[in-house]
Amino acid sequence: MYLMDSIDEKDIDASAADDVSTATDITNSAITDEIKEHPRYTRYLVIASCFTIQGLSCGVVHSWGVQQEYLANNTYKDEPQKIKTLSYIGTLMFFSLYLWGMPAGWIAEVWSYRNLCFIGVVIMALGEVLASFCSEPWQLCITQGIVFGVGIGLVFGPTSTAPAGWFTKRRGLATGITVAGVGVGGLVIAPLTEFLVRTTSVAWSQRITAFYILVLGTISCWFVRVPTQNTRRSFRSFNWREFKNRRFAVHAAMVFFVTAAYIVPYTYLPEFWVTHGISSQTASVLIAVANVASSVGRIVTGFSADYIGVLNSLVLSLGIASVSCLLIWPFATNIGVGVVMGLFYGFTAGGYWSVAPLAAAKLFGIEKLASNTGTFYTVSAIGAWLGNPVGNAILSGPGHGTLFLGMSIYIGVLWFSAFVMAVVNRASYSKRLIDIV
Repeated sequence: MYLMDSIDEKDIDASAADDVSTATDITNSAITDEIKEHPRYTRYLVIASCFTIQGLSCGVVHSWGVQQEYLANNTYKDEPQKIKTLSYIGTLMFFSLYLWGMPAGWIAEVWSYRNLCFIGVVIMALGEVLASFCSEPWQLCITQGIVFGVGIGLVFGPTSTAPAGWFTKRRGLATGITVAGVGVGGLVIAPLTEFLVRTTSVAWSQRITAFYILVLGTISCWFVRVPTQNTRRSFRSFNWREFKNRRFAVHAAMVFFVTAAYIVPYTYLPEFWVTHGISSQTASVLIAVANVASSVGRIVTGFSADYIGVLNSLVLSLGIASVSCLLIWPFATNIGVGVVMGLFYGFTAGGYWSVAPLAAAKLFGIEKLASNTGTFYTVSAIGAWLGNPVGNAILSGPGHGTLFLGMSIYIGVLWFSAFVMAVVNRASYSKRLIDIV
């Protein structure tokens, strides 16, 4: 009894880290045996299919601004209240993406990644079709915002985590390529949506979007799978005590801070640049630079995680993203520094999405990656809901100035808080700076 009382909490953390590391090694060995039972090309089909679904789902979210701008400046031009309602739709989609993470991850693990993604794809297509018949913004909130958002929530987590199960040595690169689909989807679907809106109408652009989501998504869903489905687990075996684990709570807090911060610069940097005399067209190009950097960052950060360690890569990404918001943003008042801001923020903020699920696998084991990652997303959904509205409230207040100091400090502090959480968990795993973890 006295011996147990004398054990330091740090020793318990170190022992827990060793246990997770040992369990991960055993699991990786089992995964390798399972992978060998499948043709080698299977893993690459999984990456390609998850990449496609990520691009289709998140690409539509990123391109909603094109339809919103057209509706605000044409259909509802002289109706400010309806224009305000339109602004909620993007937030609803972003919120739903996270809200459904926990049930989606759990259902995928105990039932089927493939079937769940197919249901999600059908719901996304249904949301677009229903939206095409809407005549009021509140109706679009239900169809485009909520229904389509449910579909995204069902596919996002499973497609983010499925490829990791097919790799042990190149897990970071595989995940990085997969989540790069988000950026590529935005780059392809946004101009396509603009073309469709300009040449047809918003309604027909939504119907055409529903068609290619259903066709490409259904084909892709067929290849979404993991090496082995754990049929011994059930919905009743969910362990709610995970929330009492300090490491689990710290990781959840990190995801919350990032979720609240991530989308805000993409929303308000164009306004910041226009305020400083940069044309709206050039501001759009600078945001495109950030999106390209995000796609590259997801791949490169995932690749580097295979060599310098997942937790090390996570800490670096969060640290540099914090610096870009606190020290670069206030001075990005011209095109040159604006490009630097877009490159740094896009690269590091995008890189986070590659290593965050891998960090969860490192800390808590690969066998529960989908459900754990989904749980973190659901817990952080409130962050997705608050991010832009809080930023808008800061800008609406008096004295924020043309440097958007209040905004940059707000976002920088959120990223720095996430950085601190990542450092805490990295230190709980290993306190030696030179360790590859």
